[in-house]
Amino acid sequence: MPGTPSTKAGYAAGFIARTLAARADHYNYPASTYFDGGNTIDAVLGLDGAGVGLTQADATTSYLAAHVNDYVGYPDPANPSSPETYAGPLGKLVIGVVAQGGDPTAFGGQDLVARLQGLITASGRFSDKSNFGDPSNPTGDYSNTIGQALDVIAIGRATSSVPQAASNYLLDQQCTDGGFRGNLDVANTPCTSDADATAFAAQALVGLLGETDPATVKALQWLASHQAANGGFLNQDGQYNANTAGVAAQAFAAGGLAVQLARAQAFIASLQLDCGFATALRGGIAFTAADRATLKTAPTTTAALDRALRATPQATLGLAGGSLLTVTGEGATATAPTLSCRPTPPTTPSTTTTTTTRPASSTSTTAAAPVPADLGASGDPGSATPGNLAFTGADVAAATLLGAMLLVAGVGAILLARRKGEHA
Repeated sequence: MPGTPSTKAGYAAGFIARTLAARADHYNYPASTYFDGGNTIDAVLGLDGAGVGLTQADATTSYLAAHVNDYVGYPDPANPSSPETYAGPLGKLVIGVVAQGGDPTAFGGQDLVARLQGLITASGRFSDKSNFGDPSNPTGDYSNTIGQALDVIAIGRATSSVPQAASNYLLDQQCTDGGFRGNLDVANTPCTSDADATAFAAQALVGLLGETDPATVKALQWLASHQAANGGFLNQDGQYNANTAGVAAQAFAAGGLAVQLARAQAFIASLQLDCGFATALRGGIAFTAADRATLKTAPTTTAALDRALRATPQATLGLAGGSLLTVTGEGATATAPTLSCRPTPPTTPSTTTTTTTRPASSTSTTAAAPVPADLGASGDPGSATPGNLAFTGADVAAATLLGAMLLVAGVGAILLARRKGEHA
């Protein structure tokens, strides 16, 4: 696909805008009618990072505002002062609101910042308040390192400072090798670093401590040392995939590691769906190389398409060279570009022995058409209060919304995803 990483991010954003429009401005979990707030927020952040598709981002933000509790948890009618709330999703929502220029203290009729601050425990951990426990976890607290990092970034962007205890708790999850573990409930087990958790935590550390702090440097070095020659990263399932590369790219962008960022962007671009794919798929990013091959020969393959819908948003922000610390919709264009491909005409012999052909493809920046039915405030660091850390890496502007991720009832598949530590 032609163009710079920024151009390619624009095409990916075009895919996001088309697929959101075709799905009533939001995404659902695969093979279900349940609202996937986390992926929906990532989609808005992808559009913002690419600097395009503001009209769709606004529409999706409006949907999120109307469905806050569908994602972060419902108030308990028997105990309205203590609503069910999931920490990681709420943090991601606050980041989305700020990125869109909204007010996180008055979004969807709620003060999201106060609700998030209410989840900080004495230890500094942002913990879930849930009634959906099981024998292995009767408290129903499935909060993890990714969620802790999201919450630290969210509080930092919304208030310009982070409680010292919350910062320290995140730092406690750093292993001796510099990486971060994914599970918070493993104090007495070996600390095993995880690429996804490290990528989110590294972004939080840049905001808290700066790029040159030893803890930040160690986290970024661990991440760089685990980048493969192809620019990608292996996930826990042993796959080089767009999501992990996407969040790693965000960390490299935040930390100023230009070489590693470029490698991650090249890997992401290798998974992008170009003119060799069905029109509705163009610009999207496959989850893996195997999925990309599948979508080329069987473009309506449900599983591969579902994974592309979840991979493209996080990968787009990384491809655009953005991070969770600074992504904003300010200045974005109203529409998103779409890749327009012209068929190559047959070659015509000339009077000499040479032949000429028309260029195989060109691009346009018109508004993305709906997908066919088959695809179905800057804060002053000096204002930090005692016991808080100034948050220097964020654009602490107003806020707007972005979305949600936990449903209400205890849908098994969703709880399972949370337990497995998937991105909020």
